[in-house]
Parts: sequence; structure tokens; C-alpha cells
Amino acid sequence: MTALLTVNALSVHVDGAGAPLVDDVSFELGEGERLGVIGESGSGKSLTALAVLGLLAHPLRASGSIRLAADGGDVEVVGARQRRLDTVRGSTVGAVFQEPLASLDPLMRIGAQLAWPLRQHRGLRGDALRRAVLDALADVQLAEPERIARSFIHEVSGGQRQRVAIALALAARPRLLIADEPTTALDVTVQAGVLELIQSAVAERGMSLVFISHDLPVVAGIADRVVVMRAGRVVEAGETRQLLSAPREGYTRTLVAASRALDDLLPAAPLDGGRV
Repeated sequence: MTALLTVNALSVHVDGAGAPLVDDVSFELGEGERLGVIGESGSGKSLTALAVLGLLAHPLRASGSIRLAADGGDVEVVGARQRRLDTVRGSTVGAVFQEPLASLDPLMRIGAQLAWPLRQHRGLRGDALRRAVLDALADVQLAEPERIARSFIHEVSGGQRQRVAIALALAARPRLLIADEPTTALDVTVQAGVLELIQSAVAERGMSLVFISHDLPVVAGIADRVVVMRAGRVVEAGETRQLLSAPREGYTRTLVAASRALDDLLPAAPLDGGRV
């Protein structure tokens, strides 16, 4: 299988500080694969995602290698110039973050924000661009796309905001979607719909997925393979069913046991056909 994303010996440092926040992380993701990254808060999951996207801000600094298979050849993210990264963000890799109020522009109407990647990466203009904006909102099952397009982000609900964020991530038709805790900030009644939307979009478009979460049942229902992180390092990795049914490492066993204990307390049916 051709690797779409190759992370090799990635570390994330704070300039002038001691131990790295992410230390020697390596994994690969093939075309159409779905990878789950799990671990407790502070394990380095989100920093790894930001490094893959080339979004680490000073004083954070990445070392090692992150290669994306983009049109026109592989791109080395670590050390790449901003102009080069702008060509792959959106068209090769899109991202959905935990809190859309932080990742979307509060001063731009939603339609204008969606228009930017459609213009930049797909070259749309005029009526074709306006239709594509409305189609992008309809594709994420937002009712009244014309009203949503005219709205500012604070004028729509939390669930609608996250669907807008997904529409923005998918607008340029990327080959890889990174979803970093995309439902954590949502009401429980809204989470299932957003998860279903992400899974259906990935399946219908044949995209690869990196799904970052601390929620094992969700990851078990989405990912083909799982990487387990703790204190900035990968402690275990493997095929989802095998890793969660027979974890080798003590930390993974603790996570799985805690998830099962919580599942026993909740009467709700588990996601996607089975308990962890």
C-alpha cells in the first residue's frame, strides 16, 4: 500500500527547554486507511497533529521527518517554507479541530471562509464559486445553506459550527483528513451525528483519516489501526481489534479496562457494533 503520510522519528521541542514534548514518534498511513491516535490529555496527540499540518508556532520546533504524498511529489513538512505548506494544506490534508470557535474566523461570514479554499485550490469563481459554497454546506447536512453562508460563526449552534468546520476541511477535496477531538466540545446528542458525518465523508471520498481522541469506543468504531501515546511517546501500535482485545503494554491495558468499566455503567448501545 502506498504511504500517504510517513512520520519518522518526529520530536517536538520547546526552544531553550529540556525534554521534548513529543519524542521519537513514527507511523505510516496508507491511501484510504483510518488511523486512531489515543491517549490521555497531555500525551502529545494534538502536538503531533499540528506538526503534521506544519502549524507549530514559536517557541515549538519539530525535528525528524513528516512526508506527505502530494500532487507533484512528496513534501517534507519539517522545515518547509510557509508558501510550500499552503499548497498542501487543503488540497492534500484538511483538518477539523476540537473547538471551531477557535479555528474559524469570527470576523468573516461563513460563506466567505468556505469560498477561500474553493477559489485557492479549485480555481472557482463567480456563480460556480457561489454554488460550490452552498453545495459544501449542504454536503455536511446543514439545512438552509444560504442562511448559514450569510451568518457569522457565533450566529450558529455548536453542532452547526462543527459541520461548517468539516465543510471547510473537505472543500478542497483533500486526500487526508485529520480530526482532532472533533466531538469533545459538543453535546452528547450532537456527537453521534458529527461522527457519522465524518465517517460517511471519508468513505464516500476514499480519504485517509487520522482520528485523535481519548474515547476508546469511538476510536474502536472508526479506526483500522491504533497508535497509543503516553507522555509524548508511542507506547503501542497495531490493528484495532487485536490491540484492544489483547493489549501488550500495561498503559494500554489500563485504558481498555477503564473504558470497559465505564461501558458497564452506561446502558447506551456501543458505537458501530461492539464493545471495546
